[in-house]
Amino acid sequence: MKNILKLSAIFLFCLTGISALYAQNTEAEKVHFVLFVSPTCVHCNRLKQEYWGKLKEKYKDTVTFTEYDITQEGNHLIFSDTAKAYGVKQLGYPAAAVGSTFLMGYPTQIGTYAEAAIEKARLLHEKTIVKAASCSTDNVHEVFKKFTFWAIVGSGLADGINPCAFAVIVFFISFLTVYKYSRKEIILVGTAYCVAVFCAYLLLGLGLFKFLYALRGFTYVTKAFYVLTAGLCLVFFVLGLYDFWVYTKTKKSDGMLLQLPLSLKTRIHKIMGFFLRDKEKSTWRLVLAALAVGFGVSLIEAVCTGAVYVPTCVLIMKDPAFRVQAVSYLVLYNLMFILPLVTVFVLALLGCESKLFNDFLKKHLGMMKLLLCGVFLVLFILLCGNI
Repeated sequence: MKNILKLSAIFLFCLTGISALYAQNTEAEKVHFVLFVSPTCVHCNRLKQEYWGKLKEKYKDTVTFTEYDITQEGNHLIFSDTAKAYGVKQLGYPAAAVGSTFLMGYPTQIGTYAEAAIEKARLLHEKTIVKAASCSTDNVHEVFKKFTFWAIVGSGLADGINPCAFAVIVFFISFLTVYKYSRKEIILVGTAYCVAVFCAYLLLGLGLFKFLYALRGFTYVTKAFYVLTAGLCLVFFVLGLYDFWVYTKTKKSDGMLLQLPLSLKTRIHKIMGFFLRDKEKSTWRLVLAALAVGFGVSLIEAVCTGAVYVPTCVLIMKDPAFRVQAVSYLVLYNLMFILPLVTVFVLALLGCESKLFNDFLKKHLGMMKLLLCGVFLVLFILLCGNI
């Protein structure tokens, strides 16, 4: 009886060991399917809704599925390093690595070839390459900060002191002076106006960010958009040089190309006049009027200042993994943009007349144009480096 129990125990032990070994080998033989997605990508969301669940259900016994959200910290580095391991240089998502195959786009590649890639990997016992990040996220953040910070500061300041922006600022100061606003009223109106300009441009930038995030799901469209933006920077650089040459020859701004058209300047003046001409208003109505003027003027003025704003937003958006960093840079840009505006108001409160600002502008208009040319050239070089 004892011998029978011993043999049974040995048999069960061997059976358990064989089962464990079989399970281990089966797990090792499973194909590894790695998916890279972004929650802001239209095609990624469509893939997960239409295809991802069905694929996982169909191959649940033979395939191990792993999903990376590339907007999470570190995951974008894994994505880029994995793509490089497969010899892929132009990144796009959704993307998938399975065996020796790397697929990008849905439904174009993933929806069409995913199952074939799985079967190929099973048949040939292919191993999926998933690369860990080549460097720490902190180091990448540091490089990103150093590379972009001063470009954002410089672009914001140059945008804020360009002739388009100053033309509105000078008129605004003159308007408040002519209608004999009190010091307290000028402080209220000026503060509300600056806040409105900041908020309006920030909202415009966030809207552009949303568009760019959605656009990143279309690899070739994204590249075309980056190329177009870089091309526009080059065009604006040439136009800026032309304006500098015109001013150097004539000492006038009449023939310049990069400035607000006369029709838009007239519309801005009408908006200011409509809301602020009536001084007999309550304090809160006056503040609301200044906010309305700031928003209205900013939307119209964006026709001119957008020449710097759009390329800067594209530069900030060069890496989707750092969304919080990107938004903070957008805020930084707009703070730099309104800094000249705030400076003008402070000088006005200290007793400087608008005539001084006009004289200053006329004297240094050529230098400002040259500075703006430098900004366009830097943006062009930086964007070309990320295409």
